[in-house]
Amino acid sequence: MVNYPPYVDAYGKIENLFKKIIEAKVPPKVTVDFLYTKLGLKSTSYRAMIPLLKKLGFIDQSNMPNAHYRNYREEKRSKIIMAERLRVAYKDLFAANEYAHRLKKEEIISKLNTLLGTPTDDKNTPKVAGTFLALSKLADFEGKDIIKEEHEEDKGAESGVPSPKLGITYTINLNLPATTDVEVFNAIFKALKENLLR
Repeated sequence: MVNYPPYVDAYGKIENLFKKIIEAKVPPKVTVDFLYTKLGLKSTSYRAMIPLLKKLGFIDQSNMPNAHYRNYREEKRSKIIMAERLRVAYKDLFAANEYAHRLKKEEIISKLNTLLGTPTDDKNTPKVAGTFLALSKLADFEGKDIIKEEHEEDKGAESGVPSPKLGITYTINLNLPATTDVEVFNAIFKALKENLLR
């Protein structure tokens, strides 16, 4: 059985769901009744959004909204929270391509087929790709969590230790050859270790 990343059939309605989540009060539980009466989402296709919210980590196993759900409702944090949730829920996709959210749908489908071992005519991988892209439109993968930064700065000020505000980060992108020979990869990473990671 294929262990697909989160997806729904009606991924075109995802943006509307999260727009309504920001507008409405946090419920004790996210139920079909809540979607219908409080969010006004009366189409039966929204029912599948509840398991999606669970897989994304916005609600717990008993459908109760958690901190991620509440934080998402804060306008200045919502896109950052979504990016964090996507990096967790689609971790294998991001492990295969750090910039998966920049890929086109066809490229994501191809990558998923490779990761999941599914055939090119698999019916679910296009839905996974569509869901991922719909969610990615609501995310900011380049931003930082403003609240976390403010909190860390406050903690630094309280302790008398200044919080560092400037840092340098290096990103190394490798284009690995299409081979199953482990020795090729060993040679590449050995060369990296000897020449770069000192």
